[in-house]
Amino acid sequence: MNKIKNNKLFAVVLAISSVVIIAGIILYALLGFNLLPERPEKYTFEVHYDVNIALGKEEDLAKLCEDAFKENGISYEDKEFIVYMDGSSLAETTDSMLKYTIRGTADGDALAKAAEAVNASAKTQFDGATVFASMHKLEGTRFYEYAWRGAIAVAVGAIVAYIYICIRYGVSVAVAGITCCAHDALFTAAFFAVTRFPVYAGTPLLFAAVAALASIVLWLVFANKLRDAFKAPENEGVPSEEIIRRTAKEARKPMLISAAVMGGVIVVLGAVAASGASLFLLPAIVGAAVPLLSTFFIGPEICIPLRKMFDKRREKKNSKPGYIGKKKKASENADAE
Repeated sequence: MNKIKNNKLFAVVLAISSVVIIAGIILYALLGFNLLPERPEKYTFEVHYDVNIALGKEEDLAKLCEDAFKENGISYEDKEFIVYMDGSSLAETTDSMLKYTIRGTADGDALAKAAEAVNASAKTQFDGATVFASMHKLEGTRFYEYAWRGAIAVAVGAIVAYIYICIRYGVSVAVAGITCCAHDALFTAAFFAVTRFPVYAGTPLLFAAVAALASIVLWLVFANKLRDAFKAPENEGVPSEEIIRRTAKEARKPMLISAAVMGGVIVVLGAVAASGASLFLLPAIVGAAVPLLSTFFIGPEICIPLRKMFDKRREKKNSKPGYIGKKKKASENADAE
């Protein structure tokens, strides 16, 4: 009865996965992913001034800057007065800065002209004060580069992990695990293509890599329990199919806990990160959840026929008689008599 139930679940999960992956491949080929724009580059316009202005002329300085912006067709997003103090005497030790943030399609040449205008006007308007205006260009964050590097690092780690699994737990367990890993990576990438969930460029690769990493962790939990089950004295003579199915059910709770821990770590990192990084991290929860499907229903079903195949080969090899030396010729036997 358990066998029929498990086979049905395997067929259902495999059908769902096939539909999602095939649909994802088609939609990716036609539409690609629903990509969010990269963080745009921005400029900062900084005006450093001394105590002569800090004692009440900040707004006059701000008006001077904003007039220069208007003349050069510049609009700013944020304005901030920053006062640095080193010591107890404000009149003697204050160095202050007026900082404007300009995002989007700002013109660097126009900002440079505005800086020149502010510097020239400040000498006349604030006689005796030290004022220095400058603009700085800050490059936007390129999520694609970080995502690609992260995906490559995880892929290399996955290869090393499955070499270890092959050596420690056997070829059948390793092949089933690799199949789950490939399924989870493809399913995760296809999920974002099908749902059209907005993602940064390159991050579907990273989310697929997260799924591969989670798949390795969960499969190691199963593989370790399976190894102990085959070594247990009470399972001697029990068919490998029964041992694998029973172990798959027993391993579900620790695998759920492992997936929950990984998902919790991702949620915490996303909660404490900046808004852009949150959009980068939180979708990775999908990658932590998808491997539960494969490790619960697909991997064990793949492992069963592989284990049977290797068991038959082992039995066939053990049934052959061992080497007893070279047969003697009939004449040699007669001489010996």
